[in-house]
Amino acid sequence: MKSISITKSSLMALIVTSAFNTASSVDTNTSSLLSASEIESIFLLYDLPEDDAPDCQTEAIDKQICPSNADDSNLACGPVEGIEEYCKNLLKDTVTKYVGVKEEEGKNALTGCVKYVGFHVFTHDHMACCDSDFCEDWIGEQFEQMAVSDAEGREVGGEDYYDDDDADDDDGFEGQEF
Repeated sequence: MKSISITKSSLMALIVTSAFNTASSVDTNTSSLLSASEIESIFLLYDLPEDDAPDCQTEAIDKQICPSNADDSNLACGPVEGIEEYCKNLLKDTVTKYVGVKEEEGKNALTGCVKYVGFHVFTHDHMACCDSDFCEDWIGEQFEQMAVSDAEGREVGGEDYYDDDDADDDDGFEGQEF
């Protein structure tokens, strides 16, 4: 009989990889409805700080987890309480197990859902993943309101201010060393 040796860190990596593969292997065929546990697994991926969360899901999955009817076109940029209510209805009976669970640790699917669906990117670190023409216009206005002019009259801030995650200084201001 051949013995297998596995370290604690290898085991942890295997568990994390397995959980990620389970969530990412969800059938994206729209004729296959997601189960409650699959929806839960997806939203757990987004209960993390923004920089650690994955990209948004495919359009096929979004059709099942995002607000879809015309009445909900502004839900994602409306009051956060409305987004929370939408997510509670989507997660159904499983939502009660997330009451009191710490956020941004990948353990709270309700928080992950709110972050995924919501468009409040400045005030609540939402990800704005769900398609909404109304909310796209709304968030565009938020970016425009952030536009200001520097001492030479050049516009800084605005919609290109938060355009990337790289280390380039693209805000138009010179930094000061202390």
